[in-house]
Amino acid sequence: MTQHGLAMADHHQFVVGAPTGETYSPEETGSVIEVGPNFVTIMAGIAYGPVALTVEVLDDAPATIVDVSEWEIVEEATITITKPLYVLTVDGEKLPDFEKLPIKKGLHRFRVSARGRDAHWDLTVTESVEQYLVQVWKTAQPQAMERLHKTDTAWEQDIVAHPKRNWWDPDPSADATRSHSEQIVKQEAIRWAGRPPSEKLRSNYYAVGIANRDRALADAITRARPQKLRRIAIWAAQRAYVKAGIADVEWIRPGLTALNQGEPLPHPFGENQNVELRHAFEADLAIDTTVTGNDQDRHLPGASHVCHFGSSATRFDVGSIPLFGYRGTRRRFGLCRTDCGSAA
Repeated sequence: MTQHGLAMADHHQFVVGAPTGETYSPEETGSVIEVGPNFVTIMAGIAYGPVALTVEVLDDAPATIVDVSEWEIVEEATITITKPLYVLTVDGEKLPDFEKLPIKKGLHRFRVSARGRDAHWDLTVTESVEQYLVQVWKTAQPQAMERLHKTDTAWEQDIVAHPKRNWWDPDPSADATRSHSEQIVKQEAIRWAGRPPSEKLRSNYYAVGIANRDRALADAITRARPQKLRRIAIWAAQRAYVKAGIADVEWIRPGLTALNQGEPLPHPFGENQNVELRHAFEADLAIDTTVTGNDQDRHLPGASHVCHFGSSATRFDVGSIPLFGYRGTRRRFGLCRTDCGSAA
């Protein structure tokens, strides 16, 4: 899809992005573009006035070889899109020559080419004297801003990646002005790996351990529906036994089979049989009851953690047992989100 029209430069800038994009907080700055989530700010040579703009939304990446005879500056960058995009003034007003851009959510690569920026530097014009081409295509991987070509002198500067400050990072000057309640919110966010938890997550005793390793995974588990929660809980229990090397023990195998098929668990895995199950582990001399913990340099009793996963997986609430099972499996046997993905 291609759109043509006039964009309006204001203070040397116009924007392709969402009206609510935080253009004041860019992640990368080049010579012709400055980018961040949901926006590309384009830097013009003129201070005020119209510029000719073409926007192309492509199915695939264009040729990497730039026609240097046609353009004086070409840069490209990857941005995350989560909101509808338009051609905007620097104040976020939609420009009438352009409709909403047909760009879906996700990672997209933006290539911006320009010419004519030197001719009327820092002037106000009433007719277009600069030309811009914005090409957009979907991409699977983030990639740093890249300058493909530059012969003009406008905005002569190297590409800069701006460090990003998280709002929970130490900031003595700002912290000194926070109220007590704001300090509590900030400390809770730190404890939960960057942002305050939902009520469902906060109410789960085991969730904070997972959140500190993978907050997105903890959130995803609490959002899952009961059927998926059960699959995760069963997977965590079975994975623990497999990683412990005891899934094929003769008296354990029937319990895991019943768990997977949704059948009542046989003795000694049944409900209220924790003591019997522990005794069965201790009595089986073929089972190695210690594993090396990956969180601390010490030996941990593997059976005392593994043996409860199976029975727990049959009586879960919204998230408790999946989080408990995954947390225990991960802590004892070093699993990660990639492993857990197979359960969902």
